[in-house]
Amino acid sequence: MKKIKQLLFITFTLTIITGLFCFCGNTSYAKNAKKASRKKITYQHKVIAYQDSPAIYDFIPTGSAAGNRRALNHLISSDKPKIININNDISIDTYLRPGNNTTINAGNHTITSGSGVIINDPTAASYDNFKNLTINGGVWKNSSSSGLKGTMMRISYASDISINDATVYCNYTGHGIELIACNGVSINGCKLIPQGKCPKKCVEEQLQIDLATPKTAPGLYRLSPKLCNGTPSKNISVTNCTVSGARGICASFPGSEAKYRKAKNYHSNITIENCNITGKSAEALALFNTTSATVKNCRVTTKTPLKRNSYSVGLAVAYQKGSSPKTSIKNKVVIENNIVKGGRQGIFIFSHTSKKFGKVIVKKNRAYARSGKRNAIRVISAKKKQVSKNKTKKW
Repeated sequence: MKKIKQLLFITFTLTIITGLFCFCGNTSYAKNAKKASRKKITYQHKVIAYQDSPAIYDFIPTGSAAGNRRALNHLISSDKPKIININNDISIDTYLRPGNNTTINAGNHTITSGSGVIINDPTAASYDNFKNLTINGGVWKNSSSSGLKGTMMRISYASDISINDATVYCNYTGHGIELIACNGVSINGCKLIPQGKCPKKCVEEQLQIDLATPKTAPGLYRLSPKLCNGTPSKNISVTNCTVSGARGICASFPGSEAKYRKAKNYHSNITIENCNITGKSAEALALFNTTSATVKNCRVTTKTPLKRNSYSVGLAVAYQKGSSPKTSIKNKVVIENNIVKGGRQGIFIFSHTSKKFGKVIVKKNRAYARSGKRNAIRVISAKKKQVSKNKTKKW
């Protein structure tokens, strides 16, 4: 009886081992079969991607920066819907140029460029000229340890743009992300980090919300002067981001081009929420010539010396000299529940034109000014204003 039990145990054990072996073998076979069944995408006699479905591609590095850039542009340049997965750290020699309806998933991988990383070249002065670009993840940087003295990501005349969880490095004198004449942009969970040494009088911002004029967008002007007609940006959302720079975030205006300082050139509907923004030699957050804006739940800090005067303001919202839009309480500026530290002022809202802001709400903020508590919050030139439940201090 004892021998029979031993034989039964041995038989059972062998059955289990054989079953496990077959299962593992079949699983391995299934994986290999799946990989073998994926379509290979070739370019210039090299396999550059595996195609998982008609619209999903896993990029395969080519072995050179120029080769990677050419191969990726081959995958992303059409206007058909497509998803490109970057599953390795890679180098490129210059900008990637995506077409419409492109999603780039870069995860935690680093994309190092000899120049910038993302750019589109518009062919018409229309918000619909370029649309539906999504960038998810990635550490995007220049090959120089001091960063690019230019623009890393430049998106222009575009709509339905989304940049999520990306880390972008750029020199203090450049822009990590530059949005020119855009409508409908979401930047969420991103980190914009400056590199190199910050010049004492530098006023360049890591996130620039721009309008298209010859001097604010010289790259577009070189493409075609017709693209530089003063088109502003609107419906821009920046959430859950960390942005540091000479300036942190700025909605810009044409300083020396008076013809583009008219009502039709004003930005609108800019939202900044849950962000940490720092300025080292200019304002941390400056929204110029913007009719409607919301800044909520942010930490805004300007480290700029007080002697830099207006550049030392923490959070500035201002109409610059020119012909501003008609005053309307439908246009709201809401500054709520922020911690703001500045030099001359913490929070400063002012119009340099004959027109006033519409409705301005500044409430539940903690505001600090190096020049004194009374300058922590200054709201001037508003038709209707609500300044309440704020705490102010000198720092």
